[in-house]
Amino acid sequence: MLRDLTIQNYRCFKDFQIDELARVNLIVGQNNSGKTTFLEAIYLLVQQQSIQALFDVLNGRGEMSNIKTQLASGQAVNRSKYQFEHIFYGHQLTPDRSIYIQSQKEEQLSLKIQANPTNQQVVIPVAEELETRFLGWELIAYYNQNSQVKISLLRDATIANLSSLLSVQSTEINDNYLSLVGASKDNFNLLKTTAITFNEMAVLWDGITLTPKEESVVAALQILEPDVERISFTSNPSNNSGILIKIRGQNHPIPLGSMGDGMRRILSIAMAAVSSQNGFLLVDEIDTGLYYQTQTDMWRLIFETAQRLNVQVFATTHSWDCIAAFQEALEQSEDSSVGKLFRLSRRGEEIRAVEYTPDELSVAVRQSIEVR
Repeated sequence: MLRDLTIQNYRCFKDFQIDELARVNLIVGQNNSGKTTFLEAIYLLVQQQSIQALFDVLNGRGEMSNIKTQLASGQAVNRSKYQFEHIFYGHQLTPDRSIYIQSQKEEQLSLKIQANPTNQQVVIPVAEELETRFLGWELIAYYNQNSQVKISLLRDATIANLSSLLSVQSTEINDNYLSLVGASKDNFNLLKTTAITFNEMAVLWDGITLTPKEESVVAALQILEPDVERISFTSNPSNNSGILIKIRGQNHPIPLGSMGDGMRRILSIAMAAVSSQNGFLLVDEIDTGLYYQTQTDMWRLIFETAQRLNVQVFATTHSWDCIAAFQEALEQSEDSSVGKLFRLSRRGEEIRAVEYTPDELSVAVRQSIEVR
């Protein structure tokens, strides 16, 4: 479990430190305060020796594009251009500003990403031809200071060694959901604000069905619909009709899509949580699609699951209702130390984390003191 986090020169974080992290951490702050970037930093740190995580982040932000170039033979080919400069503080590649992300307490992890200019000439295979090009930059990712991965960038910002980098691992990637397949940690999930696909949910369900974890997923659905009895995935690839819910008193199962966006959201959260046993769950804008009166029960379920399955949770929100529900569930918990709220506050170029103890949060909620 991460107890602290240092982030230097990653996106909006020039020099950031947060301490005394809890089992379940709710991160709040105004727009552009760095909440999503904070989740990304944890994602990159925990995925040790997985350079694919960096491509996940760029893809999720839309920081890649396809460009068409012409080979010496006249053949036109498409290349992927990754805008790595945007992950660095100041939005530019520079040799004197390395990204550094680390946790020193309890679970010691570190990641350093350094950019070095180069004029090296290389020969690369492209569409069954060999092409001579010049590099512009080399990005070197150092993991725990004992292993490294090199990304060779051509002058047009395309990657010379992309095929060798991506051949190491396979991944399921889209803009909404990031979860590595076959990587060093398969107990790590990050949910973004929009719905994950049927196929991604089906992959999670394969590891849940016919295990005790299935009961936790059903319990999550019962927060919104108390009469839910069972859930089933069919071979239908449709996002809505491929997931069926058995409701008490109904003769036929009901497609998930007929039960509203909130049902799909809480199903995604529950499945990702139980699939992250002994690992990490990150959820961006956790309250998305959920009615405020159901959020206290959601937090109770997250606290219980996190403690029972040894999951560390990081979630963001800018909703007062979500904060109040978090506080209420925390106050009712047998162990109030299970959760903490941190507010990211920006002052000029500096972003700092302000911790709220359970007592301070309780006072803030009762007196409607702004903490977002």
